[in-house]
Amino acid sequence: MTTIETPVVRSALERMQRTTYFATGLAAALFAVLFAGGANGFLVQMDQLRAPFGAFTVLVGVLIPASLAVLAFAASIRVLRWMVTVAAAGFVLSQLLWVPMMTVDVLDDGAAPWLQGFGALHATLLAVAWRRRWVWAYPVAQGPLVAVVEYLAAGGDLEQSLLDGMGALVTSLILTGAGAAVVAAAAKQDREAARARAEAAREASQRTGEREQARINALVHDEIMSVLIAGVRSPTPAAVPERARRALGSIDAIRQARSGETEYPPEQLVAALRATANDIGEDILVSATVTTAEKIPASVVTALAEATGEALRNSVIHAGDPGKAVKRTVTVAVADGEVRVTVRDDGRGFAPRSVSSRRLGLQVSIRGRMEALAGGGSRIASTPGQGTTVELWWRPEATR
Repeated sequence: MTTIETPVVRSALERMQRTTYFATGLAAALFAVLFAGGANGFLVQMDQLRAPFGAFTVLVGVLIPASLAVLAFAASIRVLRWMVTVAAAGFVLSQLLWVPMMTVDVLDDGAAPWLQGFGALHATLLAVAWRRRWVWAYPVAQGPLVAVVEYLAAGGDLEQSLLDGMGALVTSLILTGAGAAVVAAAAKQDREAARARAEAAREASQRTGEREQARINALVHDEIMSVLIAGVRSPTPAAVPERARRALGSIDAIRQARSGETEYPPEQLVAALRATANDIGEDILVSATVTTAEKIPASVVTALAEATGEALRNSVIHAGDPGKAVKRTVTVAVADGEVRVTVRDDGRGFAPRSVSSRRLGLQVSIRGRMEALAGGGSRIASTPGQGTTVELWWRPEATR
């Protein structure tokens, strides 16, 4: 059986940034291999530059960008961003210092500086890393920088220098625009997903309030009204005092609920879960084992009830096959140090890895709720054809 626990879910923006870093790193490594030799290669031109500066140009122009192919999915986004920024700033500095740092008057064979072919990579990386308007200054600057540096370093071919400068400008602008577009689309996807999750959370909160009101109505009807009716009878039944104490306890629980300070006894948690299951299907079997009298915070009861309800609703929607009955059970275990709820069905099951991490049923109402609960957790295990098990738990010691 395949098991998945609450994973670290990366935003669409972060996934797009990392993917672009990886692809650009591979491109930098490929360019380095293809253009290492020859008159325009950095291996030849390093001998025509002062030693420390030549190594510096290779570091910022090739090595740092190429290292992104390895680090894109390992390093933090913050580290990657500053790597990109340092490399781009160093690249521009290399262009500005290229001619003063040459040990010859003109590069051999009138070759253009090898750096000229790598500027567009840095333009792409900056656009993906920062998503700011100022990043457009980089590709705009590449046109005159490439033209001037090539003109001075390659022997004064003005026409060729201007053509190469224009090519660098156009290429850098196109790749900057492409990088900015893909990260903007990813950021928009994240905003839409956040809006959808917020709406789902509001709906879940509304359902919780409705169930809480139904529970209060049931308490009033079953305990308070029955005590009042029994109390006016003559003779008064012997059980009335005990029932009255329970009714007063229920009134106190309602008062605390309104003040936001509610803690429920384990039996109330079990009752809430039974009510949740009955709302979804009368054939759902709920069993409970309670070995402690410790009260449970209302936030825990709410989170467990909502997550249980979502697990059962997912089962009703996805687990059944036409003409085949599906058995669903809810098992509750309340003990010192842990509250655990297990929802099982013997339906069609699924492959957890094939389910999108953004699916709201799993992400918001089950994983999201349990992750947001201090001491809470969840696990979903399923195999196609063998049913699904959803485990929910809360451990009070983890909140201390």
